[in-house]
Amino acid sequence: MPAALFLALAVLSAPAFAQNPSLSADFGSMMDWLGQELAQGIAFNAGSTFDTPAEVHGGRLLPDLSVGIGSVPLDKAKFPAIQSAALKAFNPAGIFPSRVLFPNLALHLRAGLPGRFDMALRAANATTPSNYQINPGTYGKAQSNSIGFGLRRHFFGGEDPLLTFGLNYNHVFGGFTYRTKMNLNFTDLGFSAASDLKGDLDWNVNSFGLNMVISRTFGPFIPFIGSGYNYATGSVHSRLEAKWDTLLIQTSAGSSSRKPEPDSARFILGTQWNAAKRLSLFANGEIKVLGDHSGDSWIIHVGAVMPFRIGPRPGAAKERERTRPAGKSKPRPKPVQPSESDSDFYYIK
Repeated sequence: MPAALFLALAVLSAPAFAQNPSLSADFGSMMDWLGQELAQGIAFNAGSTFDTPAEVHGGRLLPDLSVGIGSVPLDKAKFPAIQSAALKAFNPAGIFPSRVLFPNLALHLRAGLPGRFDMALRAANATTPSNYQINPGTYGKAQSNSIGFGLRRHFFGGEDPLLTFGLNYNHVFGGFTYRTKMNLNFTDLGFSAASDLKGDLDWNVNSFGLNMVISRTFGPFIPFIGSGYNYATGSVHSRLEAKWDTLLIQTSAGSSSRKPEPDSARFILGTQWNAAKRLSLFANGEIKVLGDHSGDSWIIHVGAVMPFRIGPRPGAAKERERTRPAGKSKPRPKPVQPSESDSDFYYIK
């Protein structure tokens, strides 16, 4: 009977004790900070296109595959002031890292269009490895996907630098979960409590961008430099929940929804190496130069370009016409197949 009486008193007392720690309010402010920080980093990553400088002529395809990593900084200086003494002693800012690194796998399929235009479809995937730890004891799992479209127009080239303007759109969506354990000592209440801490994030961001890139061919190398402006929309939702192992404290939870800043800009630097007739390698990096976390958000990618063509190479029809014997009728055209002797699978003017 005494045990049952104690349990009943604990249940009746739980609401009063739950109000004292004010953990839900602190969780809400923490999630507001996290959502704000991640919204800016995700929007910057959404605006990246990983374009190589190669100009693709009409009737040709230029696929490329790249792997990379993006850095999303979290400004600990902006971490909110914690009201609960027990939670403050736990140092909740230590749960979160100073930056989150996201691996990325991107695929382009670019096609040449008339008038020195080319267009591209883009798909990207970022997945954290199995048993990924944000911090010791804090496990996280992230999955982010991106689909996009780009249109470019090229100017000059040849002996002059190639100037390329590009319009692009990317849609990024995904989620992130993290799990850890928390033990708090409520000295003012005279007891300690432990909980499983669960955090969830999901994002849905759109980025509209304009890029300008200048490149120049030096033998097999094509270094390039450029800049880009992006306009972002969308939101990042975050939630943190703790389920305690005692009836003296109710479940604590806080949530938030934040939007990315609309305007940002980036600096682009990279190079392409035409290593072989049918293989080119490239590396490029981007760093944020306008907006929140300028100079601290960055992306690095390395990849391979595998150029091939559909249809005849430029000038093939004129070459056949010039070499046809006089007086012979024009033969029925036959499809021209790529051969090992063809070295001009794509062209840089």
